[in-house]
Amino acid sequence: MGGCHRFVQATEFGVTDGHADDPEVAIVYPAVPGVADTDRSPFVNIDSTTVAGIQRAKELGFADAQLAQVVVSPFVFETNDLFTQTAKGRLFSVFRHPIDRAISMFYYIRVADWEPSYKPELQDWTIEQYATSDIVENNWMTRQLSNQLGGELTEENLKKAMEVVRNKFAVGLMTKIEPTMDRFEKMFRWTYHVNPPNQEACRERLMGGGANSNKANKKPVEEGSEAWNLLAHQNNFDLPLYQYIEQLFDEQESFVAGMPERFRMVDSTCCKCGPPTYPPEGFTCPEAVKNDGT
Repeated sequence: MGGCHRFVQATEFGVTDGHADDPEVAIVYPAVPGVADTDRSPFVNIDSTTVAGIQRAKELGFADAQLAQVVVSPFVFETNDLFTQTAKGRLFSVFRHPIDRAISMFYYIRVADWEPSYKPELQDWTIEQYATSDIVENNWMTRQLSNQLGGELTEENLKKAMEVVRNKFAVGLMTKIEPTMDRFEKMFRWTYHVNPPNQEACRERLMGGGANSNKANKKPVEEGSEAWNLLAHQNNFDLPLYQYIEQLFDEQESFVAGMPERFRMVDSTCCKCGPPTYPPEGFTCPEAVKNDGT
């Protein structure tokens, strides 16, 4: 959405380069760490991934400024409070199998020294140790979607999570990322407006290989093994929730029935071509800003 569609995003990256103290909401182009010469992507100068950041964004009038095209956040209910009657949002998410997510998290936080959650001591742990520790996440999806981050969960939490995702979300699946992205493009009418051939090549690269992959550090966990069963115990509500989401994914195909394939190409324009073209409703072409400041 950022690198290929070149949407203006609201994520934690918007407050890097000293923008956390900006007095007004604005579009900024943070430098990519370690990269000397590349186009920067546009971000809004707020952090939508923390409760404090969401509150700051609300105080700055983020939603009514209508600068962002995509807001990324793990906080469903707090983010909902960020929007207004005159500037609403629509929820969508790509969901991952809970066990696969837990395994990936284990191998990620033991090497991700750039993350606040980084735990180098896990490099000497087995995944079984992780699954029985107080570090492992417990039913993360159910807790987020039922708005109960702590304490014991019940069947009522699972029912609430199912109700929220059914009524509020366009759902996608990590295991079906290409049809997921295709559906989102149709549902939200996302089309190319920067440079369609380059954007399509970018999309194909990400759909085929992904980004920020940690595959080299992972070891497979067989279903039915001790590690799998221990992680399943930690995700006893998330597993049926995920099965329900898979069902919703199939049902929501009807939302885009009859829409043209490769919708992203429909009425596409090219603001970085010569001569440039623009959609009738107008479009602001992303700035060609280099990391050297030019």
